[in-house]
Amino acid sequence: MKKLFEDFKKDIKFKSAGPGKKLTEDASSKPAAAPCSSSSKQSRYAPSEGAQRAGAAALARVEQKQRPKVHTSQDAIRNQVKRELEAEAVALAEKDNAVTAEGSKVKDPACLSVSGVYFTCPLTGATLTKSQREVHIKEAILMRFEEDDIEASVMMVHTFNKDREKVKAAVDIISKYVENICKNPLEEKYRKIKVSNKVFQEKIRPVEGCWEFLQALGFISVMLPVEGQ
Repeated sequence: MKKLFEDFKKDIKFKSAGPGKKLTEDASSKPAAAPCSSSSKQSRYAPSEGAQRAGAAALARVEQKQRPKVHTSQDAIRNQVKRELEAEAVALAEKDNAVTAEGSKVKDPACLSVSGVYFTCPLTGATLTKSQREVHIKEAILMRFEEDDIEASVMMVHTFNKDREKVKAAVDIISKYVENICKNPLEEKYRKIKVSNKVFQEKIRPVEGCWEFLQALGFISVMLPVEGQ
């Protein structure tokens, strides 16, 4: 019985010693260790700094797309001003188009209250027909003599005479008379104009308003004796 217990103990001790070995196997070699899950976790490398930044940027883009845009008060003001300017531009364009269309319409002369060609007097502002214009302007210029006879006589010269060449010749001669008097105020001969002179008769007298201008300058009509007559 004692021997049986000893054999039983040996058998248990033999089984608990581990796997068996061959007699030809090197005693120094060790069985390969099974890979440990903890060592595999430790062998993994942490992500680099660049990878972390790229991931953060991608995450920010995703959040930006999902996040609704919040309009500030300045954005609202700018949008309101933009809408008002666009509406104003459209209104102005429509107004211009309406004016252009209105101006392009041909009005029927029969529907006008007054038909014909009319003129406005630059002196009195009166509206006149062509037949009334000449008479009215002459009357207005003659009435002007009460206020400024020099201005009225100049207006006569340039308004009552149709031949502009004759007007220019007369104005040049009268200008020479005045220039001689200004340069030689004490010379008696320059203070007199002989109206019977051929130049005066042909160049000055036919131009309406020249005689009135000379009178406005201070010339008076006087009969003087002529030697030999």
